[in-house]
Amino acid sequence: MSEFAVQVVRLGSIMSHPNADTLSITLVHGGYPCIIRNGEFDEGDLAVYLPVDAVLPNVERWAWLKGHLRIRAKRLRGMFSMGLLVAADPLWAEGQDVREELGVTKWEPRLDLLMRTENEHAPDLDDTIYTDIEGLRRWGNVLNEGEAVSVTEKIHGANGRFCWHDGRLWVGSHRRWKLRDKRNLWWRAAFQADLERRLSLMPDVVFYGEVFGQVQDLKYDRDLDLAFFDSMLLPTRRYDDVDVFMLRCSKIRLTHVPILYQGAWDKQLVISLAEDMSSLASHVREGVVVRPMRERFDERVGRVILKYVGEGYLTRKSSKQ
Repeated sequence: MSEFAVQVVRLGSIMSHPNADTLSITLVHGGYPCIIRNGEFDEGDLAVYLPVDAVLPNVERWAWLKGHLRIRAKRLRGMFSMGLLVAADPLWAEGQDVREELGVTKWEPRLDLLMRTENEHAPDLDDTIYTDIEGLRRWGNVLNEGEAVSVTEKIHGANGRFCWHDGRLWVGSHRRWKLRDKRNLWWRAAFQADLERRLSLMPDVVFYGEVFGQVQDLKYDRDLDLAFFDSMLLPTRRYDDVDVFMLRCSKIRLTHVPILYQGAWDKQLVISLAEDMSSLASHVREGVVVRPMRERFDERVGRVILKYVGEGYLTRKSSKQ
């Protein structure tokens, strides 16, 4: 499943903005605060929810946004708002994804041009793209009271995958396997971490990691580094339980992402961890990832693994209002 969608939603309770007489607040999907003008919508109305990082086409319909076509989280009069609500076409149904009808795309970060090196084909590895991670704000009720969970820091970098298979190392970005090239970001990280030697000791396990450092706009106190966050046994295509993943990292001395908490599920604790400073640098933390200690699935989200991106991270570029 994928968290990004431009859905028709039915609005719930609408609350007054505490610091603005002309504004109100509603929670979309039960957890995404969205600020609207008074009288624009009523409880029970259908509306289109444009989430953070939706990019709108430059057409007359959106001229009122004055060129600000990427939806960002922001604070309005001191209150956090995470998206935009607009009127729904009367023919659209609740739950419908209207990305195509509105011409909306998802913003993707522009990474260094050196990442755009040639790709290579790996037919027996192409189905190892990492699972989509849904949002905790919407799906917090998927985790059970008292359930043992692991909470790790979400690092701001470039997702990659690495595997020793058929007598060689395979290195890739989130979606593409990359030809061996010292100019390529993921291969640079693999060389630096001595992955050809280390992963040859544990063949047919796909390791998923984040390449970070001077990679995106949040810089860490190093040029380039790699921290792993998950693994999959290739023959079964099954993701490892947390303790199995940790044991794999320990055996071949791989660095894993910072573990912030392991214990009984505590939503408020997890949210507070997401808003803390990074464990790896002197800037705000992007957020956290939480998953059960034991792998399981849920019919609502598929694999149970959720992310909570912090307000501090989402509003780091917006001006104070």
